[in-house]
Amino acid sequence: MRFIRSARHPFTDTARKRAALARRQTADRDALPLFAAEIAARQKSPDDVMQARANAWAAHEDRSRQRRADQWRRARRLIDAMPPRQRRKVRAAWDGAPYPADPVYLLDFLHSLETGRIALDALPFTLRRVNPRGHAIA
Repeated sequence: MRFIRSARHPFTDTARKRAALARRQTADRDALPLFAAEIAARQKSPDDVMQARANAWAAHEDRSRQRRADQWRRARRLIDAMPPRQRRKVRAAWDGAPYPADPVYLLDFLHSLETGRIALDALPFTLRRVNPRGHAIA
């Protein structure tokens, strides 16, 4: 069954991000000049902010990957619950579909089959060999 492996992208601490943080902190202080000293005292250091962003990024990426894996499992459960003949047709249709090999597209495809918007006997696309991005292979 076609699928696209989810890439991991680590958080990068760059000079541009630090400059943007400095601009934001300056703008926060300039917005209320009478309380600038109090605002500055409450602002975190750039190192603390970047560490918090790195932690938040890692947590978000973990949640995103887990959600995507759950979607794949759900789609596979739906396919496995089908009768063997229908399961073979669905898998063949998915392997030749012009959609990206993403669990959201597969779940939508399965939903369309279930609701009758698409029939396995009259697919809205021509079956052909496709890569994981859904582009035809010559």
